Amino acid sequence: MDGASLRASIQAHPDLGAAHARVAQAEADVAVARADKRPDWGFDVAYQRRAERYGDMVSAGVTISLPLFTGRRQDPMIAASAATAAAALANQEDMRRALLADLEAGLADHDMHHEQWVRARDTLLPLARNRAELETASYAAGRAGLLDVIEAQTMVADIELQLLDREADVARDAARLVLTFGGNNQ
Repeated sequence: MDGASLRASIQAHPDLGAAHARVAQAEADVAVARADKRPDWGFDVAYQRRAERYGDMVSAGVTISLPLFTGRRQDPMIAASAATAAAALANQEDMRRALLADLEAGLADHDMHHEQWVRARDTLLPLARNRAELETASYAAGRAGLLDVIEAQTMVADIELQLLDREADVARDAARLVLTFGGNNQ
C-alpha cells in the first residue's frame, strides 16, 4: 500500500467534493446578500406607434431600488450568510480530518494484518512443518506415538488456515483502502 498516494488522493474524495460544493454555494449566498445592499438600477426606452390622431410616442424611464434600513434588513442577512459559509467551511475541514483519520486507521490495520500474515508465513508455518517432520521421524524411530504425529499435522493444517485468513484480511484492507480513498490510481 502506498500511504502517501492515498493521502494525496484524499482531496479527490467524493464526500469532500460535495462539501466543497456546499462551501461554494454558501459563499455565493454571501455574495447575493451583499449585492442586495447595493441599489439596482435600470433604464427603459420605448417607442410606440399609435393611431394617426394621437401621433407616435417615445418614452424613457429610469428605475432605482433603494435599500432602506440596511442596518436592520441587509446587514443581518449578510451576517447570517457569512455564518452559514463559515459553518460550511468548518464542516468541510471536519470531513477532511475525519477522512484522513479513517485513512490512517485503515493503513495501521493494514500494516498490522500484513505483519501478522508475514510472521505466520515466514515463522509459524515453517516451525509447524519442521515439528511435523520431526514427529514423523520420531514415530518412524519408535520414540513418538501416532497421536503426536496427528497433532503435529493438525497444527500445520491449522496454521495454513490461519495464514489464509490473515492473507484475506490483508487483501480486504487493501481493497477497502483503495476503493474508499485511492480511486483508480493504485
